[in-house]
Formats: sequence, C-alpha cells, structure tokens
Amino acid sequence: MIRKDVIVVGAGCAGMVAAIEAERSGAEVVIVEKGLPGSGTNSSLSNAYFAGPCPKRDGECYIIDTLCSGRGINLEWMVKIVADEAPDGFSFLRGLGIRLVEDQLGFGVKPRDPDVIPGIALVKCLVRALKKCKKVDTSGGVYVREILKNADGAYGVRGYDKKGNEVVFLAPAVVLATGGAGAVYSRSDNQKSIVGQGYYLAGKAGVDLFDMEFVQFFPLVISDPGLPSLLLYPPYPSEGILINKLGENIGKKHGIDDFNDAILTLRDRFSILLYEECLKSPVYMDYRRVPERVWKKYPLSIFRKLNFDFHKKPFEVSPASHFFMGGVRIDREAKTSLSGLFACGEVVGGLHGANRMAGNSLTECVVFGRIAGRNAAEFAAGKRTPHIPESNCREKADGLANCDRGFLKRGMEAIKGACWKYAGVVRSGRELEEGLFEVSEIERSLTKVSPIYADRIATENLLSAVFVLKAVLSASISRKESRGSFYRSDFPVQDDINWRKNSCLSYDGVNGRFSAKYLPAETSS
Repeated sequence: MIRKDVIVVGAGCAGMVAAIEAERSGAEVVIVEKGLPGSGTNSSLSNAYFAGPCPKRDGECYIIDTLCSGRGINLEWMVKIVADEAPDGFSFLRGLGIRLVEDQLGFGVKPRDPDVIPGIALVKCLVRALKKCKKVDTSGGVYVREILKNADGAYGVRGYDKKGNEVVFLAPAVVLATGGAGAVYSRSDNQKSIVGQGYYLAGKAGVDLFDMEFVQFFPLVISDPGLPSLLLYPPYPSEGILINKLGENIGKKHGIDDFNDAILTLRDRFSILLYEECLKSPVYMDYRRVPERVWKKYPLSIFRKLNFDFHKKPFEVSPASHFFMGGVRIDREAKTSLSGLFACGEVVGGLHGANRMAGNSLTECVVFGRIAGRNAAEFAAGKRTPHIPESNCREKADGLANCDRGFLKRGMEAIKGACWKYAGVVRSGRELEEGLFEVSEIERSLTKVSPIYADRIATENLLSAVFVLKAVLSASISRKESRGSFYRSDFPVQDDINWRKNSCLSYDGVNGRFSAKYLPAETSS
C-alpha cells in the first residue's frame, strides 16, 4: 500500500504535466502508469503541435476558430480558459527545456533529428523534467481497475501489478489522465493500449460522460498489411496523389487539390469520402513523384525506419479513429462531480464540442494538466485518507493459470470490428441498433469469464472496450442529425434548432446499462 497526497493515473503529456505542477504546489505525488512515462501514450505519437494564441492569431481569433470547429456545442468557458492560460503554459514548457517554434496558428516541437517523431521529442523532455522532481514517484507496470471512493469522495485507486497481484494507492486527490479510446476501433492511429480505461473507471465511479458520440477520424493513416497503422503527418508533398486500384486520382475526382488544406478545413468531409471510396476499392497514397530531397526532411524522413520502399510503391491508406472529443466534465479547477477526483487531457469532454481543432489536444493537456495538478495538491493539503488494513489491499495471483487468452483476443477483435462497422465514420439508425444488439451479445459471452484471471490486464482492456462501444452507440442513437465529426447517413444535415445539445450518459453498474439525456449547449461564460 502506497500513500501520497496526489495520485496521477496516466503518464502522457497531461499526466506528466499534472504531476510536475502538483509537486511544485507542495504535494507528494505518485504517477501510476501501465508502462513507462511517455511510452505507450498517444502523446509520443503526436505531431507535437500546440494550437493557441500567438502573434499571428490573437486570443479572440483562437476562440472563434475553436468554437467553429466544435460546431456550437463547446463549453465556451473552457475555450476561454485555454485562450487565457495557453501562453503561460507554453512558457512552462520552455522552462522544461522544450523547444517550441512559432508558426501562424501556434507552436510546434522541433526535434533536432529529422527521423524522430516530434511527439517522442516532447515526451522525452517531459520525462527528463519529471525525473528532476524529488517528490514525484513513478509506479510503472500497474493497471488501475478501480477508483476507490466512499461517502466523502475518491480516496485512492486499486489495480494490478505486473505479476497479477492486486495493489492499492491511497491519496486524498486522484487525477485521471488516461487518454482516450481510439484503439477500440479496428482502424486506428492510436497506441494499442488506448481502449478507454479512463472512461470505464469514471463511469464505474458514478461520473457521467458527455458527448461520447463524437469521435474524430483522421483521413490519411497507413493501412497497408504488414506496416504499422501510422498517421501520415502533415505537411504533405504536393507531388503526392491518392489513387484507387484502377489508378484514378481520388483527390481530383472529389475536387481536393491540396491535402494540407483539406486536413485543416475539410477533415470530416475528407474522411467520409475516403471511407466511401475504401468500400469500393483500396485507396493508395502514391509518393513516387516526390523528389529525393523531400525524403530527407520531416515528416517523410521518418519512413526510413520502415521496411517498405515508399519511393517506388504506392501504399494503402484509410481513415482511422484518432481522437475522442467526449469524456468526463470538469469545472474550472479540473474537478469532476466526484469529490477528490480531478481529470485532464483527452479523458475530459467539453473543450472541443463536436470536433477538435488541430493542435488543441496537447494545448488542453498542458493548460488543464497544470490546473488539475495545482488544484489537486491544494485539495489534498492537510487531508488524510481512510485507514485500510494492509491485508485488505493485496490479493495474490496464485493458482490463476487457467486463462483462455484466445477468448480474450477474439473478444477484443470482435469489439474493434463492431466499433468500426457500427460506430465508425458513417453511421445510421439501423446500424446503431444492430451495433447495440451485437455488443450485448459480446457482453453476454463475458459473463462466462471468471473475474479472477492470470491475464487480468487483457480482461480489463476488453471490459473497457465493451464499455466504450456501448457508450458511443448509446449517445449516437438518439442524435438525429450530423454535426462535426458525427455523421449519420439517414440524417445528413446539422440541425441547430433541435440538436444544439450535449449528450450526457449515466452508467448503472448493476445492470450494465447507460441512460442518455441531451442538454442544451452552454454558450455563456
């Protein structure tokens, strides 16, 4: 049993920033992470770009652009806080030794090595800063499965260590920074472990989830068999073209001449048209006309590490799940509805509305990571956690060798396939109904699974994925319109009169069901 002032669950950008800020505010902190800080997180795969106010786009323009991307259902107060506090957040990053270079819309991390993904450079700097924090401990290899709470609120977390033993961490304040759930889809550019652990933890703890129907899909992700499902980072060379099996120019066919502009201004439409083209025939990115000098610069330079001749062969691409706009609601101090539980990063909903503006995910991580860490430390000051006997906190994994890992693998594959089929780029009422039926069938099969498993992490991942799919379908089925990243083929038009609303899901852990309601969008500060 470990006792601290603040527990941070997750060690991506948001979690590490929260831990650093909590320590600076006087707290003793432990980061609980499935792997090592930074590794296995989406922060490490990111383009490490931070949208925000800058000399070429002031705060008012930033707010307008963010609200426009969110199609009128963002929480405006969150957008304004980010606009106000982002400049100080960028100074915070520079103070950690992170090299930010300004452009027209924000700031980007620029690695000195062109073969390095900017996100890796970002997390390496954050990890170095974290190691200098004398009052921050890291507990890697721990999978959190439960937020501990009583009548007064959250007081710790329970999870499994690498050996399958149960471990407990106690603290007056818990910060949830687990990221999103992109990897619940069969086509995703997320790390494989990002399957909605934080949503599941929050839902089981009685915290409502908002806007879970809004999932952002990135149009250009490698889907060639044998290659990693890697996002094609902008900027794109002008010589690149999209073709189908017949050699038709897909961009020209749909009037898209500039992929860089399409990613910024037409991302949803771009994803939909590529998704529909992929239903007819595989779609390929053709870089054969790209000059040799361009291959030496980022982002094409990172392809050197892949065993494929991109210079001479087109490679298959497809839209893929990229980011979850929805999640738990927080207040201005990053508190959730459960006392003692704070949250930051992608697990939080509200800032992005119906779609996220490019670059806002990491800006959110820094701004609200600092707010969460600072306020969690202040909340924990002078408080004590309940006394729990040591014997109640550990459960040995003896005699748990009879685990059907094949069942777990098949179950996860079924969930990922169902996510892509029923809750993907294009949805319809009929498919959403079919998806709810299929996920209930998968869930019924899980009742045969003993809760005590040798492979406990795989079991928890599967339960999280089931939970997320049910949440996305449950929030989607009643929204009879299309808005931002959410597209229904049977209701293809945005309906501001009836549907300028946020979905809110409450989870009943006893019967495993969601109840949904839709609340008028908050547009005042």
